[in-house]
Amino acid sequence: MQIITFRSLLGEAAEKLKNANVPDPRYDARALLMSAFLLDPAKFLMYEESNPEELIPKVLKDKEALEEALWTFRKNIERREKREPLQQILGTVGFYGLDFKVTQDVLCPRSDTETLIDGVLGNLMYDNIPERYRNMKEKVDKLTSGSQIVDDDNARLLDMCTGSGCIAVTLAKFGHFRSVTAVDISERALKIATYNRDNILEDGERDRVRMIHSDMFSEITGKYDVIVSNPPYIPSAIVDTLEPEVRDFEPRIALDGTEDGLKFYRILASECPKYLKSGGYVLFEIGYDQGEAVSGLLKEAGFKDVMVIKDFGDNDRVVIGEFGSCRDHGGKNGHV
Repeated sequence: MQIITFRSLLGEAAEKLKNANVPDPRYDARALLMSAFLLDPAKFLMYEESNPEELIPKVLKDKEALEEALWTFRKNIERREKREPLQQILGTVGFYGLDFKVTQDVLCPRSDTETLIDGVLGNLMYDNIPERYRNMKEKVDKLTSGSQIVDDDNARLLDMCTGSGCIAVTLAKFGHFRSVTAVDISERALKIATYNRDNILEDGERDRVRMIHSDMFSEITGKYDVIVSNPPYIPSAIVDTLEPEVRDFEPRIALDGTEDGLKFYRILASECPKYLKSGGYVLFEIGYDQGEAVSGLLKEAGFKDVMVIKDFGDNDRVVIGEFGSCRDHGGKNGHV
């Protein structure tokens, strides 16, 4: 092996990624280097000016392991040059302090979606709530209280279009729901969601989460206290203009909200009342420009105190509504 240092390896890789128009080339190169050579941030700083051979045997057991690490690093840089998402190359994404497995069968969890989690758990900041809603003091206090939006140990939650399971698993981990039901039309996505459930949650937690293969509500029964969803919401014509990481590597079925991006919100708004208890809530992630349209759909469906919540980038990100009707619509087969 020629005399090299981790710094020179990193510089060479970052230059390749820069030439491939990767948005943050040095960050990605560093992440791939640390992953391949089993370095945490402290060890990377310790060995940054060192030849990789100095990792033997403190980090890597022998020269064969070192050669494999170097091959993995260079192979993964090639994958990133082709704009394969960093998260898919690494195989995991951090979300709400948890590590989720991801593949090309699911969307990579994004930090924007944590706004929805905060809404359910009452962890929103006042900055998330636009001034026009501040007169709804009771609702604002509930959403920022640190107490779950439905403060009931017997509460049941339904997550539509679960994908990687990041919403369902996170709320099963940090919420106090008697049961969490995660739904997706993709069997491959459900396999990833099931893996995440089984590997992130502990005994007693994972037993409360069930996965259902369903085309929206077709296989759903019973009544829920909270229904959440991050559905496909990008207009069809926009999908092909997205960055290569999304357009070419993430499942289109999880992105495409048809012509105007609102298909699944229409289904959710019309169907959720059949599966919600009176006083139950819906929380939907939305595109930055969909707040007014999705709010209108919920109001037309009989939801009250509908609010559009902003993420920390000051973009509209989540619509919340309470189902105030006392009518019992009933699920397809009543209670589970």
